[in-house]
Amino acid sequence: MYHLYGFYTQNSMKPLYALEEIGADFEFHFVDLGQGEQMSEEFRQRTPIGKVPVLEHEGEHLFESGAISRYVANVEGSPLYPKNKLERARVDQWLDFFSCHLGHWLNTLFWQQVLKPRIGLGETDQDACDEAVKFARKQFSMLDRLLDASTWLANDRLSIADMCAFAYVEQCRAVEFPLDHYPNVQAWFDRIEGRESVAHARGRLPS
Repeated sequence: MYHLYGFYTQNSMKPLYALEEIGADFEFHFVDLGQGEQMSEEFRQRTPIGKVPVLEHEGEHLFESGAISRYVANVEGSPLYPKNKLERARVDQWLDFFSCHLGHWLNTLFWQQVLKPRIGLGETDQDACDEAVKFARKQFSMLDRLLDASTWLANDRLSIADMCAFAYVEQCRAVEFPLDHYPNVQAWFDRIEGRESVAHARGRLPS
């Protein structure tokens, strides 16, 4: 059995959605970042960086959401991370794109507008938000063009890239970044949100 340690934020939700869609046998352990549980000695024995998510499997530990998602898909032999090298690279490129580009800007907005004021680390930096919105709009437009011709991000099949990207895009609701101008992205988002795996993953979180 796998054990996934995480919080509400998208980096934890990415592998949580992926593990549910893969159909892995796992338990989710909520780490309350608001209470500093990630800084405890017990938690630091699982990861040297003191951050979530962390995966525990067969006595070993792994951090970073993309690495966790790839690892479980590999171990389980899931088609969500295909064996064909080119198809796998196409999944990897979308995981990297969201991590380094569109997901980065959505994370910036979520941090500035939601988390930063909530945990008392100062006021929202409007310049940072404006920059994030500018780049996010450009990249959503590009993504919308892609999804006009393809149902899914990679190889026209559902993959761990879709599940991880979904975790980034769902932040749009919290930061009031509407998808109205990106109908294909909205349709893609709705297809994933309607999956049982998403409902099951959300059901594992504390209410």
